[in-house]
Amino acid sequence: MEREIETYKGKTYNGKDARLFKEWELIDRRYENDTQGSYIIRKRNGLGLPIVYDIVFNVKSITGVKPENEQGLKLPIFGYEHVMRITLPNNYPSADGQPQFSFTTDVWHPNVRFFGDFKGRVCLNTGDSGVHTHLVDYIDRVIDYLTYDDYHAKNEYPYPEDLDVAEWVLKQGEPQGWVEFKQD
Repeated sequence: MEREIETYKGKTYNGKDARLFKEWELIDRRYENDTQGSYIIRKRNGLGLPIVYDIVFNVKSITGVKPENEQGLKLPIFGYEHVMRITLPNNYPSADGQPQFSFTTDVWHPNVRFFGDFKGRVCLNTGDSGVHTHLVDYIDRVIDYLTYDDYHAKNEYPYPEDLDVAEWVLKQGEPQGWVEFKQD
């Protein structure tokens, strides 16, 4: 079966549209044979190029914590499917047109907002990365977040996105070894 992107290849794209096509091409190639994830195009521009994606991660990760038990511990809750939305603004890519990353499912990670306004927002420090970083690079970093191979929980630069989750990671997750879990 021919992949949808094939119908867009061979066309000439300029400027921003060339970048949008390149991003789509890289994401499509990334998920062509991946059993741990996929992508869905949620919105397109006038040329049919994606500007909103849902990235589906099929990996084990912490999705929340249980209420405190008798020992005062909040045990982790694990999930196996996580959906992150990538929204590209009209002025993408530019220094003031950074992509927005937000989970639509619960993710318990210090670099993902769990509580309050902007729940699900992912802190990837896109401003520090520059406009030449591709979306697949951010996607790979998020996989490292989900598997806890990468996280920043200390209340110092670049600062965690959710201080409550960061506190749990430092005071319970790390000491109990809960952030060191194997993929099933």
